[in-house]
Amino acid sequence: MTQLQEVSVDDIKHLVSERAQTGETMLLNMGPQHPSTHGVLRLLLELDGEIVVNCLPDIGYLHTGIEKNMEAKTYQKAEVMSDRLDYMNTVGNNLAFCMAVEKLVDWMCRRVHKLYASF
Repeated sequence: MTQLQEVSVDDIKHLVSERAQTGETMLLNMGPQHPSTHGVLRLLLELDGEIVVNCLPDIGYLHTGIEKNMEAKTYQKAEVMSDRLDYMNTVGNNLAFCMAVEKLVDWMCRRVHKLYASF
């Protein structure tokens, strides 16, 4: 479980420019709720009017509870939910979930086994 850590402004002020610290430019959070980020990306934008001066990406935001909901589902129902984790890589999420479950139960699909055996 992740531990919360108290951070002061002095600890993170090196991430933004001096113009942002003095208020000459504006800092704007985009995401993780923004539709274009699909819940997995937060951007800290530094703006000078309408011009983006700097962008700090912060990846890893995906706390929608899907993982907890999948615990009460069967294998087939949970696999369908795994493609909703990130809309940009649905097949990759399905593959990772299926491979993890197969490894956990030490099971391998016969068709895949036959496919590998033919090589």
